Amino acid sequence: MTYIGKSKGRLEGLEKARGRARYAADYSAKNMLYVKLLRSPHAHAKILNIDLSMVPDDVHVFTAKDLVINNVQDILEDQPLLAEEKVRFLGEPIAILAADSLKKAEESLQKIQVTYELLPVVTDCAMAMKEGCVRVHDHTINDVMNFTHEKGSISKGFAEADLILSDSFHMPIQDHGYMEPEACFATMDENNHLLLYVSTQNVFHDQRMVCDITGRDPSTVHVMAATIGGGFGGKDGNTAQLYPALVTHKTGLPSKLVFTREESLQCSYKRHSADLTVRMGLKNDGTIVAFEGIGFLDTGAYGGLGPAVLSALMEHFAGPYSIEHVRVEGHLCYTNKPVAHAMRGFGAPQACFGTEILLSRAARKLGMDQIAIRKKNALIKGLTAGLGNEMLHDIDYIGALELIEESDFWKNQKDNTDPYIAYGIAGGHQSSGMGKNIPDDAAVRIEKRGDHYKVYCGLVDLGQGNTTSLHAVAAEALHASEEDVELIMADTALTLDCGSVAGSRSTFIAGNAILDAVSALKKELADPTKDHDSITVTGHASFPQGRETFSIAGFPHALFSFVVQAVKLRIDPLTGQIRLLDIIASTETGKVINPLGMEGQVQGGIGMSVGYSLSETCEFDQGRLKNDSFSTYLMPTAMDVPPIKSLYVDAFEEVGPMGAKGCAEVSTVPMPAAIASAIEGVTGCQIHSMPFDPETILDQLMSQ
Repeated sequence: MTYIGKSKGRLEGLEKARGRARYAADYSAKNMLYVKLLRSPHAHAKILNIDLSMVPDDVHVFTAKDLVINNVQDILEDQPLLAEEKVRFLGEPIAILAADSLKKAEESLQKIQVTYELLPVVTDCAMAMKEGCVRVHDHTINDVMNFTHEKGSISKGFAEADLILSDSFHMPIQDHGYMEPEACFATMDENNHLLLYVSTQNVFHDQRMVCDITGRDPSTVHVMAATIGGGFGGKDGNTAQLYPALVTHKTGLPSKLVFTREESLQCSYKRHSADLTVRMGLKNDGTIVAFEGIGFLDTGAYGGLGPAVLSALMEHFAGPYSIEHVRVEGHLCYTNKPVAHAMRGFGAPQACFGTEILLSRAARKLGMDQIAIRKKNALIKGLTAGLGNEMLHDIDYIGALELIEESDFWKNQKDNTDPYIAYGIAGGHQSSGMGKNIPDDAAVRIEKRGDHYKVYCGLVDLGQGNTTSLHAVAAEALHASEEDVELIMADTALTLDCGSVAGSRSTFIAGNAILDAVSALKKELADPTKDHDSITVTGHASFPQGRETFSIAGFPHALFSFVVQAVKLRIDPLTGQIRLLDIIASTETGKVINPLGMEGQVQGGIGMSVGYSLSETCEFDQGRLKNDSFSTYLMPTAMDVPPIKSLYVDAFEEVGPMGAKGCAEVSTVPMPAAIASAIEGVTGCQIHSMPFDPETILDQLMSQ
């Protein structure tokens, strides 16, 4: 039986297509309470008083004093679930309200009177870093975390360079844009246990947070993932499920919360905006001898996962290249905006942008081929990356470059005669796993009953298809038909903790845990004294970690996937508008378990990055999001994304399940730089910020 490397549709695809899949918002019950949140209308203010006297008696209201622990579990545990003394972003929750109808809940919100003392709004990293700026957190400076590291001697490196390029870049705040907004249904089961159906990326983390705020024992909190309508990092540790959990815990009645689209856009987690300065020194033969990168990340009102995103930015800053002299510096800054958190790519897209643009500029100035300059400097196994960390595992970035180089897409450039058509290329890499000194384990249980196998895995399927991939791994390892293997996912009462669906870790960590369980099962079957028709075994797996240790936990990583993406586009000389004509992507991610699923990942990741490049930006005015609907926050449609051809390097990662590495995020990394480089090739206009502005492009064209 061979299920690995063969394209297969989603196991749950038909259920979704027929509309039978149940999302968290689809659950309901008699006597259900509708939950709404009282949110701050101000981005920064002291809370002087909360007056609940006008709220009807049959409406439930809970504030910070009703929480056992008023804290959101995260790397930086600086965020209260409900604001108590101060609000730090517009839309921050202050109170939970629950009523027997949605209309009553919404009307009752207006009856809560809160008295505020307004404070100055910290709008961006530049303001946050100024001496004397108001502090978002009274007892902590706005430069909440910083990191500096030098490999070699940066001054020596630039002294040896024949060509030095430098520039500054800005990348905006991006929303995840998942179709399903945040939602949770809570009820009490027959044992008086709290039962939650959630839209989440980690049911066990949700269970821990629910226990924190309610004081319940974990054995009395049962969390199940409903069908998820997309996550992309935005539902990793999100708090939407905690509010109905508290309501049902306090009242004993079922309750449901579903964010409106405006709430989701205004208040949910975001991608960190980045302000970057990049300097690169090269020899005349294209060798990169020095790299310096300084980055500022806007983490919003609370730190959240910001330290890990900062570490990822630092780790990926110098790109997938071997450079002798590297200096990186990073700052994580508080502002009065919604919390920036995990988003697909997790710092790598920001790191890639300026670096790849400068490398493309360098190739043009040196008269070198865009692919040749990247091959010359490419990381290979055994070399050290930007932080001095040794590459210990499978790398074939050169193979990914060569697939593009040999493609008809790339060769057809020589036949182009349209002066407004250009080709752009960029490369990148993406770490897998949680990184150094962060627990990164998984446990999977397999039950054999006759010829039937049940595989219990605590991971969530966000829609990315890990259910299908893990089912294939299990069936292959068990030498069983797919019909005889049943996969049970993301249920705290049945499955074991596998950690979060984040960090491109799902297939790797759970796949290896499945293989370990199968190995244990085979040992049981080899024992003639055991009942071979009824066996239960558990498998474990841990992510490999890098050897080096830095001041911030979470890096370096041991495993990376690599990608090269190229775009063909045309700029309208009358309007400056950009029309993407064709895209090709070459990915090295070990052995591909499900090529059809991988193709979907590549297309989806590129689609997100096309939006990031051309239209998507959260626009704030004194902390207020101005484009808080999908009519003003513009994501690309199928009409905006051109045909995408996906190529895969024939690779095999020895420590991966069936040779696989993580693949979910790497496709988001290089496309903005590829588009920018193509624009620069046509116009001579240097790109500094996203999304790319047609007016600036047109002005440059007209000045030629």
